[in-house]
Amino acid sequence: MSFFNHKFVVAPFVFLLILPTNTHFVQAAEETPPLTKCFIRIDNPHLSKSIKQIRDFDAVKVNAISICDRDVWSLTITVEIRKTGFLRNHEVAKRTLKREGIIFSNSKVEHKGTWRRCESNRMSSYFGVAYAEAIIEGQRMRTLPVTTAKTVSLACGT
Repeated sequence: MSFFNHKFVVAPFVFLLILPTNTHFVQAAEETPPLTKCFIRIDNPHLSKSIKQIRDFDAVKVNAISICDRDVWSLTITVEIRKTGFLRNHEVAKRTLKREGIIFSNSKVEHKGTWRRCESNRMSSYFGVAYAEAIIEGQRMRTLPVTTAKTVSLACGT
């Protein structure tokens, strides 16, 4: 008869293996909090109502907002609109917003300038990507690229 065939021996043995690893992960998560609570929120691609009203043509548009819990200097937010393709995705628009000087903590910085005029009513699928760079406490910091939650099909060929 094997030593591991007994249920009362195996269950405590497995429990002893799991217990130290779980507490190790909890301690690691508590010991390394993020340095800042800065983030970018990017909206899904949409047909712009304001461009239609002001310029009288359709355009696909992506907006982004940046908020940080620390004072930042020289903020640069870049937003890209990408179109899904057969073999690869294509960049159709890219705009960068630069704000020199200080931006106080918890201030909302909106980037609403990335759009591309529709050339036809052909259905196309779009998504957005945003990333930022700023100086926080004397160090130049960059965000990882943030992608929109959805890829949206619009009647807007570019």
